[in-house]
Amino acid sequence: MVLLTVLLLFPMQIRAEEDQPERPQISGAHSWRYNKFSSYDQLRVNFEREYGKGQKALVSVHGLYYQEDDNKTWSAYLGESYYKFRAGRFDFKLGQLVETLGSGDKISWVDKLNSRRYHNGLANDYNRDKREQPCAKVTYNVNSRMSLDVHYLPVFQASELTSIYSKWATAFQKYLATALFFGARLQREDDTSLREQFHVGFNSSFKKYELRYHYFRFKERIPVIEAVGEQDFRWTYPLDETVALDGNWQLGKDFLLRFELAYTRDKSYSIFHQGRIGYLFRSDQYNLLLGTDKTFKNNLYFNIQGLLSHIPDMKGPTPVQIHVTEALTTIQLRKGFRSETLFVEFNGLSNLTTGEYLLTPQISLQKTDWLKFVGGVHLNGRSTERLGPIGQFDKNNTPFFETHVIF
Repeated sequence: MVLLTVLLLFPMQIRAEEDQPERPQISGAHSWRYNKFSSYDQLRVNFEREYGKGQKALVSVHGLYYQEDDNKTWSAYLGESYYKFRAGRFDFKLGQLVETLGSGDKISWVDKLNSRRYHNGLANDYNRDKREQPCAKVTYNVNSRMSLDVHYLPVFQASELTSIYSKWATAFQKYLATALFFGARLQREDDTSLREQFHVGFNSSFKKYELRYHYFRFKERIPVIEAVGEQDFRWTYPLDETVALDGNWQLGKDFLLRFELAYTRDKSYSIFHQGRIGYLFRSDQYNLLLGTDKTFKNNLYFNIQGLLSHIPDMKGPTPVQIHVTEALTTIQLRKGFRSETLFVEFNGLSNLTTGEYLLTPQISLQKTDWLKFVGGVHLNGRSTERLGPIGQFDKNNTPFFETHVIF
């Protein structure tokens, strides 16, 4: 953080003819989300400075406060902070990064660079709750249509799981906590460690379509917890080695087709059957996403995606997937009124295989350029899967209210 602060005040001269830097900019945002059993406050303050010739420095400081019933947690930490510059055909970006990969909207098989903060369970915001990752990004611009990206991650950071005392604690977490209370033993890998990881991507962009190729060599961000005996459990973050392809195709002026294909080799899973943690097994995994969105003449936005996940050598149900092949779909509808200051929006996700669903209809009002209000209902549903990833939270249905202040 000290280095980044220095860079804000004293620009590094990559070339002698650099333009004079702009004055530092200070901005920020505060969001507050309230429902019938919790509240969630998030504050962000950004210090930003541009120097011209592709140079920019950003330091972001975040504060987070979460309260659920009588349980309260708070933290202050360095958010997305980096220094970026250009040298010839190379672009460099160094620091605490938040990156978005893939073509999926709010769900993706490819967007796996950043771990996440799961304080709010299924009510988490997909983009806002990414955890900043120490990373060096290098982009080589082959020409105006093609580029090569490399992300180098020297430190492994796991996702932050929901508290065991939370209403969003999973049945998997509760079973493990109960077993440990009654004397079971747990071998646990560190949640943060020096462990090199990397991503290589090749990007191509043409008049009507884009293609991006990926290779990931990461560690799993969510732990795999397995039973290794009657009273012994092991908590690890195994290797995640994935190759993927994503892109989009412009079918019309306001009509876009998006897709993702991903293959993960020898992925590790633990069985979770009838509320009990079982043994580990390994299998390849194949994933597909197809989606399209269109904005109609009356400014109605429509987005639909279909997803498929296949685990060919599945030995039993897992905490995140119960059947060998599962199909999901997401739908988003949004319509603006009153000169695009009032929006009515519907978001839905459904597991077509298990019957589980997640619905969040909402209304947002852009009161001013700096103030926004959001209100809606969060609904979780289940079919026959009492312990499914969504169905187990069917009691957590709640209205919510949210404010966003930008300064």
